[in-house]
Amino acid sequence: MKKILSAVLLAALLLTLAASAMAATGVGAVTSVSVTPATAEKAGSVSAYVYLCAVTLDDNGVITGVDFDAVQPAGSFDTTGAAGEFNAAPQTKNEIKEGYGMKAISPIGLEWYEQMDKLEDWCIGKTVEEVLSTPLNEKGVPTDADLVAGCTVHINDQLVSLQKAAASAR
Repeated sequence: MKKILSAVLLAALLLTLAASAMAATGVGAVTSVSVTPATAEKAGSVSAYVYLCAVTLDDNGVITGVDFDAVQPAGSFDTTGAAGEFNAAPQTKNEIKEGYGMKAISPIGLEWYEQMDKLEDWCIGKTVEEVLSTPLNEKGVPTDADLVAGCTVHINDQLVSLQKAAASAR
């Protein structure tokens, strides 16, 4: 009986400790839209670029988990406004993986998703404020030497989506 009671008390203690260390999780998104008008010669186009972030923070606001992704739905229309082709369920960049084709033009030879993996790893253990204060050049590319070794794409929108995710964390 003492062993069972001890096991129950130990389990209760572990659950209490786990609950007190429970993290807050939030999701954020940043969307930009681009429209090209239709002409008699050419269909118009509309595309959105949605940057996504999910973040987990500990009780001290330190990032314990983060995931960045992006999706680009697009469509076309004619001069009357009638819809043409539309990519209603596009894959995210993390789903596209090697098919995105960034590796060939990347100065560090990494695909977009691989660069986001490096950015995510770099964020772990930092506060959101520390990540948001990352110096960027005029194109929004990080200038921090440790980060640039693995991420040479612009991250302005990722930082805004992180800020939104952190603000929504519960």
